[in-house]
Amino acid sequence: MPPPALYLGGLLMGYGLDHAVHPPRIQFPGQPWLALVLLVLGTLLVVTAVWQLRRAHTTLMPHRAASKLLTKGAFALSRNPIYLGFACIYLAMVLTQASIGMLVMLAPVLWVIHTHVIAAEEAFHAQQFGSQWQDYCSRVRRWL
Repeated sequence: MPPPALYLGGLLMGYGLDHAVHPPRIQFPGQPWLALVLLVLGTLLVVTAVWQLRRAHTTLMPHRAASKLLTKGAFALSRNPIYLGFACIYLAMVLTQASIGMLVMLAPVLWVIHTHVIAAEEAFHAQQFGSQWQDYCSRVRRWL
């Protein structure tokens, strides 16, 4: 399943959970501003990383072989800036909807991304790029 669909699925399941269980809503001062900051930050991470991948003429698709190892720009902040950006956008949606259900569903989404999607990508990168990948991993964290 494509990673954007995993995040969207989590949002939809959380929405359904909210309507089935009716938990209290998340509310605190500054909530709309924090949502806006997360939305802008997440969008910038995704757009910047996609732009870098396109510019380097390597794949954006997680199930295809990358031809180049990117280590600058967004990829100097996180080994997975697109997934981090999606998580920020997801949290912005949680805050915008004041949704505990969506927040609860973020945990399984991140677990699947971390243990299945990222694990497979990193195994491939280790094989494809060898010591260059190991050096990169020692400098840059998986998420932040």
